[in-house]
Amino acid sequence: MRALEGILRGTVLSVLIGATIVCAAAQEVEFAGGTGEPNDPYQIATVEQLLSINSSDDLLEKHYIMVRSLDMSGLMLSEPVISTFEGTFDGNGYAVRNLRIEGEGELGLFHTISYGAEVRNLGVVNVQIVGGSNCGGLASRNWGRVVNCYTTGAVIGAAAAVREDIPGRPSGRGGPPGEPSTSNIGGLLGLNNSTESLVVNCYSTATVIGGTFIGGLIGQNARDVSSCYATGEVTGVGTVGGLVGLHVNGSITDSYSLASVAAQSRVAGGLVGFNMDGRITSCYSGAKVVNQGEFTGGVVAQNQGRIFSCYAEGSVTGTDYVGGLAGESNRTIIACYAAATVTGQGAHVGALVGTDWDEHPVADSYFLDPAAGGGPDNGKGVALTDAQMRRQASFVGFDFWGTAEDGTHDLWFMPDDAYPILIWQAAADDVVAIPEVLGLSLEEATAVLEEAGFVIGEISYDYYRLTPPGCVITVDPYAFAAPGAEIDLIVSLEGTYDWAENPGDGTAANPYQIATPGQLESIADDPALLNKHLALAADLDMVGRTYQVALIAPDTSRFNAFEGTPFTGTFNGQDHVIRNLTMRPFDASFSDNYVGLFGKIDKTGLVENLRLLDADVTGGGSHNYVGILVGYNTGTIRNCSVSGFIRGGDRDGAGLAGYSLKAPTGCHIDVMRL
Repeated sequence: MRALEGILRGTVLSVLIGATIVCAAAQEVEFAGGTGEPNDPYQIATVEQLLSINSSDDLLEKHYIMVRSLDMSGLMLSEPVISTFEGTFDGNGYAVRNLRIEGEGELGLFHTISYGAEVRNLGVVNVQIVGGSNCGGLASRNWGRVVNCYTTGAVIGAAAAVREDIPGRPSGRGGPPGEPSTSNIGGLLGLNNSTESLVVNCYSTATVIGGTFIGGLIGQNARDVSSCYATGEVTGVGTVGGLVGLHVNGSITDSYSLASVAAQSRVAGGLVGFNMDGRITSCYSGAKVVNQGEFTGGVVAQNQGRIFSCYAEGSVTGTDYVGGLAGESNRTIIACYAAATVTGQGAHVGALVGTDWDEHPVADSYFLDPAAGGGPDNGKGVALTDAQMRRQASFVGFDFWGTAEDGTHDLWFMPDDAYPILIWQAAADDVVAIPEVLGLSLEEATAVLEEAGFVIGEISYDYYRLTPPGCVITVDPYAFAAPGAEIDLIVSLEGTYDWAENPGDGTAANPYQIATPGQLESIADDPALLNKHLALAADLDMVGRTYQVALIAPDTSRFNAFEGTPFTGTFNGQDHVIRNLTMRPFDASFSDNYVGLFGKIDKTGLVENLRLLDADVTGGGSHNYVGILVGYNTGTIRNCSVSGFIRGGDRDGAGLAGYSLKAPTGCHIDVMRL
């Protein structure tokens, strides 16, 4: 505790000595140009113009663009420069430099980035903030969008007792000595916590110090964060993470931490301290983590959420519940590995996971053998030698780029004579990201891809109700390709599929043939097809498509018993594969029911010889019918296989069907319930 108190005092004093505290309020001044409208933002060229934004409620709703970097040297502010901001602020690649704020409350360049607001392309360089809870270098709270922003400097949630020792400050403001009571302190944001908030392509190298929920980038996060990183020193008493202190829900993807993380009690993680109910995908940590208490992990200290395709290669030191990837986990960890050094003294110390709960096992995950420099082998995960860690074949369950057999998401890349890395880490001369062209017109997509150096390959047409006619549904390859590779485009047709043109006629002797994802989707638009005979004529990849209800025989009511038309025909997969079926509810606050490829199969219905692989299905609560193949079945299912993930529904179900009156026969099920 004394060590942290010393850090706080030293940093606070270095910030405050020789400064004069002033208020952030300023009179409105004339901007350098613009009208404040979205297509003609106010231009900011001086510090006075920046301070002026906070002078009226009307200005807080306007749109701004910086035309030069601003130096705040010589000012010591006592409150955020901008309070509740509801417009857009484009830094235009410039920075606000040498911002200093010292106060009792929630501090940042912005106090709140409100719903619908956006801050982008902005640096906050050499910031020095000393405040209470909910402090961030860019903003105290974000309810909107933060894109392409970064911070350097220091953000400190100092205890009142610590601030008593600052010369000239009044004493007696409470708090036991050395007990920082602040929470939600981040290098970029204190809180990122609304249904609309999003943080993309941001980073922080700032030093971050506080009490609990302390993160190198975000103190407490409850929404989506992608393509972000943190590399500073992060110190706290409670829950501390190199990137995020507390991850409540939402997703963290394609992000990393190289921070130095230190905690004096409880929870310290290289990337996230406590993952409450969030998803962490395609992330890594090379952080150095030192914790004087329990629960210490290279990626996550305590995991009650989901971790997919992540790895750790830093160093982890703690007491008990110490793991190279996670200290403690009672939820899902899939396709991960740890090559971190691990040191602990308790009974729950492991190279991959300190301890996990049996009902949520670690799957397809690996660690460097202790003899090769990895942590202790406690039976959690699979040990690999140094030589095995350099072989792609060792990582069963990983989805590598360049091999279609293990899946098409391509989350991993295998360099020559090295350990696996994430696809977005691959060198540009090996693999590059395909630009986002989904939803663009064919002409626009072609121009974007050719400008990126790709060659346009085959152009085909299909139906997808959520993509306007003439616009791109998906590309193949989907996310990454070799430089200069050929990219095939699938473009949306106008209107559903015309079954009169099908080579089949829906009879048992000549079933309707389904050869594209659009034809499969079109079944839902014609209930008359639900008592016909259908057959897959090709493998289907549904990547790039997301459905909110069942594709075949969906429920038409979300609040009562099944009110749609059940499937009473036959569906023969002919041993073909439907891959990457993705289903999401209309609204997470509702409990969607009868969810799966089929909503309901009635007693005369038959589904056979079908493989559904790499599905990702979300449904309603524990009493709803959620399966990958079918939500509710009273018919016959035979010789089918399913794999993937299910969120929601009855956790006692195997995953093929949410409920089945008749047991499926000859089926294989490899489903993880989240």
